[in-house]
Amino acid sequence: MKTGQGVVQEIFFERIAVARLTCPNGLIPAAGQYLLADATFEQSSIIPVPIFPAGSADGGFLAAFPFPTNWHPGTSLSLRGPLGNGFNLPAASRSVALVSFSDTVQRLAALIVPAIAQGAAVTMISAQPPTGLPNAVEIMPIESLPEALHWADYIALDMPREMVPSLPNLLPNNGIVCTAQVLLTSPMPCGGRGDCGVCAVSVKRGYKLICKDGPVFDLKNFLQN
Repeated sequence: MKTGQGVVQEIFFERIAVARLTCPNGLIPAAGQYLLADATFEQSSIIPVPIFPAGSADGGFLAAFPFPTNWHPGTSLSLRGPLGNGFNLPAASRSVALVSFSDTVQRLAALIVPAIAQGAAVTMISAQPPTGLPNAVEIMPIESLPEALHWADYIALDMPREMVPSLPNLLPNNGIVCTAQVLLTSPMPCGGRGDCGVCAVSVKRGYKLICKDGPVFDLKNFLQN
C-alpha cells in the first residue's frame, strides 16, 4: 500500500460520469481493488472516499462513478492504496459474464479489456441498459442470468452488501460450475486500518470485512455447499 498525489484530468459525462485520473503507477488499482481519495483543497472532507477503476488510461486510470461532485479537472487528490482484493480473471477463460446488480456497470468494465485481450467473449448482464461499452461486448438483461450459469466459464458480479442474503436464491450452488466472484459495495471509512466493522459481512463461517478481506470475494463464501 502506498500514498501519493493524483490529479483529476477529465470528467466524461455519458449515462454516468467517469473521471480520468493521473497518479504514480504504484497507486493504480487492479480491477476490483480501490483507493481512498480526498481532495487536498477540501477541508470539510473528513473521511476519504473509495474509488474503483473503470478502465485504464495513460498515466493513471479511469475512476468509476460515484465520486464527489465537487471534483473537476485540475482537482488535486491525496490517494492511499491500492487496497483490498480484486478480481482474478482466469487466463483460460473464454466466456466471461459480468453481472451488475448495482446502478453502474463501471466497476465491472475494468475487466473488459483484459478479458478480450486473452480471447474471451464478454457479456454484460445488468439491470440498467449500459452505454459506452466496446462493440465487442454483448449486452443482456438481468433476467438472462440463469442462462449465463450454463455457458460462462467465469462470472463476476457487482452488488451492494445488502443483497448478500439473496445470493442463494439468485445463484443456487448447484448451478455454479465455473469460477465466480462478487464485488460487494459498502461504506469503508477506515480502509482496513481500524477494523471498525462498518463494512462487515456474514459468510458461511463467521464474518469478513469488505474493506480488506474483499471487496472481491469468491462467491462460494455466500452459498451453501
